[in-house]
Formats: sequence, structure tokens, C-alpha cells
Amino acid sequence: MLEKFLISIGLKQPDYIEESNKENTRTVRPSSENRFTNEEYTGDLKIHQPKDEVEIKVLKNFSEIHGLGVAIKDDYTVAMDIRDIDDQNERRRILDFVTGMAFVSNSTIRSINRDGVFLILPATSSLPSSERERLQNLGLYKINV
Repeated sequence: MLEKFLISIGLKQPDYIEESNKENTRTVRPSSENRFTNEEYTGDLKIHQPKDEVEIKVLKNFSEIHGLGVAIKDDYTVAMDIRDIDDQNERRRILDFVTGMAFVSNSTIRSINRDGVFLILPATSSLPSSERERLQNLGLYKINV
């Protein structure tokens, strides 16, 4: 019983390892690898980096800001949409809070739509033209309109 407990908390390795699960597992390769080099990997999934795309956060009120903060902390490029918030004081409160988060995480914040869409960029990244086009198609990116 003590041995099972030690194994379950990771202080001891089991004496045997079940081999039955190895036959049913499938590998997942990063998208940077050439997964079509042989027939063995034809069923693998193509995985892209989640940081390759802008994460869009639509806020309805200040209490929804937690998810936005996590994305900023994890260095994602985030488009924050606060157009649905009518109360100007709440908009200002959200913008002040997000500006502080951007400053602490060494990110930049800029307006990409006068109606209330802001882009938060980590210091080490830029907005690719494909993502700018995607945001324009969604109606989020309007600089000179």
C-alpha cells in the first residue's frame, strides 16, 4: 500500500510499465515538421502555434477582464473589443486596467478601431499582414475610417 502511494505522488517509479497503450496512441507533430516524409505519419494532426493568431476578446463589462489578463500575461497578441459597453466610465476603467497590464508585461496597446477596439502586442511580436486582413474582414481593424 505504501508503495502505491509513493508511486501515485511520484516519489517512486513502478516496477513495470504497461505496454498496451503504446499501440493505440497517435503522435502529434508540430506544424514546422514535414509530416509527409513517409507513410507512417499520414494520420498526424497539423498543430499551429496559438500565438500565431490574434486572440479576440469581446468584453461586455469589467468582470470579464480576467480572461483578457491571462492572455496578456501569457504574451498573446490580443484584440480587445469594448464596443458593446455603453457606460463611458466602465470603458475608461477597463482601458486603464488593460493599459496597466500592458505596461507591466512590457506590451504595447494601440487603438485599431475608433469605436472601441484595441490591440495589445507583446514587445517581441508584430502584427502580420495576414492577421491584419483577418481583423479587417471581421470588422475589428479600421484605422482611417
